Amino acid sequence: MAKQMKKILIVEDDNILSKAIRTILEEEKFKIIVAVDGEEALVKVKEFTPDLILLDLILPKKSGEDVLAELKKNEETKDIPVLVTTVKSDHEAVSRCIALGARGYLIKAHYSLEEIVKKVQETLK
Repeated sequence: MAKQMKKILIVEDDNILSKAIRTILEEEKFKIIVAVDGEEALVKVKEFTPDLILLDLILPKKSGEDVLAELKKNEETKDIPVLVTTVKSDHEAVSRCIALGARGYLIKAHYSLEEIVKKVQETLK
């Protein structure tokens, strides 16, 4: 039986970055869903139940931290692993996200697309 394609929700308002991450993850045979703001992210999580979420913190309509908090409070979504991808590198932001239940915190400037893919694959193992 064929292995089920893992679904990843990319929550990113930067179109160019979102497209780049999407392309490299699709090459690795992941099914990609994209949301451009926090509210859309919460709708898409319910529609698609992704296996993993790549979540930007600085988003229109609802912040990534608020999205993360909502996901972790909800019985149906609390176990979906979330990797935060952001430009925010302050210790408080990292601590808050980990405390809320994020499985990893990737500062965009410090990670190449290949490293993001590796982190996604490690998290899904």
